[in-house]
Amino acid sequence: MKCIFIVNPVAGKSDPFERYGDAIKAACEKNELTYLFRKTEGRGHAAELAASFAAVATETEPVRIFSVGGDGTLSEVLRGVCGRPHCELGCIPAGSGNDYIKTHGKAEAFLDLEHYITAASVPVDVIQAGEKLSLNICSLGLDAMICDKANRIKEKHKRLSGTAAYDLAALTCFFGKLYNSLKVTIDDDEVFKGKFVFSIAANGQVYGSGYRAAPYADPSDGLLDFILIKKISHLSVPYLIGQYKSGEHWNSPSFRKILIKRQGKRMKVEAKKPVILNIDGECEPVTEATMELLPAAVRFVVPG
Repeated sequence: MKCIFIVNPVAGKSDPFERYGDAIKAACEKNELTYLFRKTEGRGHAAELAASFAAVATETEPVRIFSVGGDGTLSEVLRGVCGRPHCELGCIPAGSGNDYIKTHGKAEAFLDLEHYITAASVPVDVIQAGEKLSLNICSLGLDAMICDKANRIKEKHKRLSGTAAYDLAALTCFFGKLYNSLKVTIDDDEVFKGKFVFSIAANGQVYGSGYRAAPYADPSDGLLDFILIKKISHLSVPYLIGQYKSGEHWNSPSFRKILIKRQGKRMKVEAKKPVILNIDGECEPVTEATMELLPAAVRFVVPG
């Protein structure tokens, strides 16, 4: 099997190739693998590179394509490989957040390169949101507003960690409107209307540099976890946000009256005014969004 490493040189605080290039080469050579590095040159380039390698993969010459960067790079590489036969997706976490991998294990296991690059792959589900794909979590609400703000902070302050940028953004957004007025339809069956702080379709468990929004989500079970949290007061945010970050909200009495949780395959969200949609850290304003399951759409390399 040929291993392709698509490296985002601006991921994290320093060039991932400088941090991990030699170790990746050594791991490949020790395992007698054919390998190739390609550096991205801008937004969208990782998807183009991944698609070009995935297109020529065959049963006799399969490829394993590794994203070397953060969640944004992984999301782009996913777009290039999703649905392609004889092609697998891996991740060398080198970004500021690296949230998706936390569903599968600790970053240290993914950075045990000698063992990870030859580890088994498993089929995982993918979320389709319009023309975009997500491995992890799509959301609308306070979290998406914070993510949008955090992205702007990280662009301005390159040396700030993903967690620090997210926490600073959260503090800033706390003083604004905390909710969106939405109509949410799940599987064309249940309809919820109201003011929601969070509206989430989750394939993975963690986002926002460590917030465990969907603590029991399983990316291989053929279902998405949908989480709706109703409007809360500004004064209750400091008390509730700690439970939300740790995942304790799932069974907490404090969330009993404000938390709606479902499993299904499709969630449609409608708003009269534009709201921010967050797809694996990429944000955009929308008035309507549909997030639906693509079951077992890609094989993902997981640590042993």
